[in-house]
Amino acid sequence: MSDIEKEENKDSSPPTTPPTGGPTKNNDIDDDEKENKIERSLTENLNKRFYNNNNNNSNNSNGEEIEDIDYKNFKTIKEFGYYYNDKGELRSIEGEEKFKFINQQQYDRLGDIIVKTIQNKMKSEPINLEEHWIPKGETNQCNIFTSKDFFENPTKLMVFINGSGAVKSGQWARSLCINDTLNTGSILPYLNDAISNDFSIIVLNPNYNVFEERIIEEGEEQKEKAKEEEEKKDDNGKLLKKKRVDNSIKGSENSNNHILTVYDEFIKKSPAKEIVIVAHSFGGVNTTYLLDNRGEEIADRLKSIAFTDSVHSLSPKSSSFTKSFFADENKTKNWVKSDKKLNTDLGFSKLQGCNIASSGHRVHEFTSSACRVPLFQFILNSLKK
Repeated sequence: MSDIEKEENKDSSPPTTPPTGGPTKNNDIDDDEKENKIERSLTENLNKRFYNNNNNNSNNSNGEEIEDIDYKNFKTIKEFGYYYNDKGELRSIEGEEKFKFINQQQYDRLGDIIVKTIQNKMKSEPINLEEHWIPKGETNQCNIFTSKDFFENPTKLMVFINGSGAVKSGQWARSLCINDTLNTGSILPYLNDAISNDFSIIVLNPNYNVFEERIIEEGEEQKEKAKEEEEKKDDNGKLLKKKRVDNSIKGSENSNNHILTVYDEFIKKSPAKEIVIVAHSFGGVNTTYLLDNRGEEIADRLKSIAFTDSVHSLSPKSSSFTKSFFADENKTKNWVKSDKKLNTDLGFSKLQGCNIASSGHRVHEFTSSACRVPLFQFILNSLKK
């Protein structure tokens, strides 16, 4: 039995965000709390699967004493002693060994650099996506990616929305990019399939809500300037009260805001007559929010939604368009973690309001890579109807 099926046996009505013309303050708080709760749950499960982490920074996962290294200024995978081989596997330069967890700072900083590695692949041959920093003209920005034909392709568009947590644009699961391969943890195989099937592409970045990464990349000069600002003193040598710096990104303060902003500024302006959405995990919640708030605008062009272990839910507050679109088995399907054979029909989920099928894998992070083939077939079939 899948987690979705188990959840439906509970007598509880899941929280949902009411449709509005746009995000409100109370909605933002509810969304953030819900997203944080899901993120914590996924992170805890991830650590249990991959690490025996006792939070002791003087020992690694094997209990061996390690040198105390400050990783926060590392800028390349090579500095960590690793590289990606031709199979997309992270291996040590010396010994060809798998990644060895030392402490959380090492893991997080390496994860940040791997994001850039994947995004550089997205901008290079043979994928050749273009990077856009939004909103234009603002100091605080986040990046999204589109195909070069995004504003010219009149036929079909594929929208990618990742889940919550540490993952950024181009990733399904950071843990897999580190511990398995880029083929399972990144969206690179999906991008190649989309290009092969003549889709224009847009890759969203719903978790990039606070501007900080470009400062890290630009180096010590900006850090020193920021430090000087923090340590300013008055004429008597007394530290001045620090001004609170708001690094939130306008229009992307949270993932739901980001979805609406990208829709209004990009997706709505695409000439594509047919739009499909691929969303993983919390990306399903964001997709639901998009349909609840922009359903009338996108209705004529939206052809299908393919979820991979989405954690969304519907309630009486969900819009009629969202409910009807999700209920159509030819338009919406969620491939969930399951021990059943790949693509096994698991019936209709009342909780999620859509049909569900087995992803062919029992682990949440692997679901997107495991079900890619039937997922694309489902999308292509939806365009024929």
